[in-house]
Amino acid sequence: MAEKSQYTESNTEFKRNGNSIYNGEFAAHLLNKGFLNEVLKSGNLNCQEEFVDFYPTWIESSELNTIQGLDSFNYRFPSVGVTQSLDEFHYFILEQGLRLRMFRGEYPYNRDVHPWSYDDFIDDKPLAEGDAVVISCPFSGTGSQHQKMTEMFDQAQELKVPVFVDMAWFGTCKGIDIDLSHPAIEEVAFSTTKGLCTGNYRAGIRFSRHGTIEYDSDARKDRLALQADWSHGCHLNTQISLELMRNFTPDHQWNKYHTAQQQVCETYSLTPSNCIHIALGDRQWDQFHRDQQYNRVNIGKVVKRVYEQNK
Repeated sequence: MAEKSQYTESNTEFKRNGNSIYNGEFAAHLLNKGFLNEVLKSGNLNCQEEFVDFYPTWIESSELNTIQGLDSFNYRFPSVGVTQSLDEFHYFILEQGLRLRMFRGEYPYNRDVHPWSYDDFIDDKPLAEGDAVVISCPFSGTGSQHQKMTEMFDQAQELKVPVFVDMAWFGTCKGIDIDLSHPAIEEVAFSTTKGLCTGNYRAGIRFSRHGTIEYDSDARKDRLALQADWSHGCHLNTQISLELMRNFTPDHQWNKYHTAQQQVCETYSLTPSNCIHIALGDRQWDQFHRDQQYNRVNIGKVVKRVYEQNK
């Protein structure tokens, strides 16, 4: 039997959630430049085209990660974080009568909003025709790339299984190397929520291989495409994220906090992940298990405290 851990959410700063480290530099930049006043005075908040044009440039500017293949997607649309894009993919799965498949440890939101069977983890049952896959990268269960991700892409391509890649943690990570041009990937979405601390004014982008506007036909209804066509986005949110992307790189969080992350992991005998706020624990951390597969611990609050103490 595993030794009972002293590290519980009720008595420590360690958490089970996926929230990243709140960095006040981002809000301070907006306030110091009087950004919001200027944007609101302008009377023209819609920066939709500018936002989707600049976002891939920002992603590819990372010196710590290698994200290839964005230019293989024909369409890109604003999204309220990654979540709106996930919701659209779930609509698609239900409309097409497909079966949702995920690896153990995946972001629980997906099974909270969708009919789900715990018999359908990819770890336990191979992919089959009629499936659809959601996978996060970095992976939600570990904070690093899933070891079987590329193998799964190849299997999905062979079976014509559509795949959605959730890259919400991009901006908090180092060492992520992914080629998104793989033909199995139908959609991929990014968010500024974690990497630029925009959780209260969420924005993101979805890249897809579909997106034509079909108002009066039986073709697939793509709600993100329709909303973009109507300019029904959260324009203030995209203005804020665009300003932050222009002034902070995707590597900013990692460069600022990675030394403190290493210190925290050494102190508590944790294994650091590729994400600044995530670590993995041994049996003493069983309370933090994800689907009995990984003991994933959110160390963000502790990392920030150690960083402040080191200043």
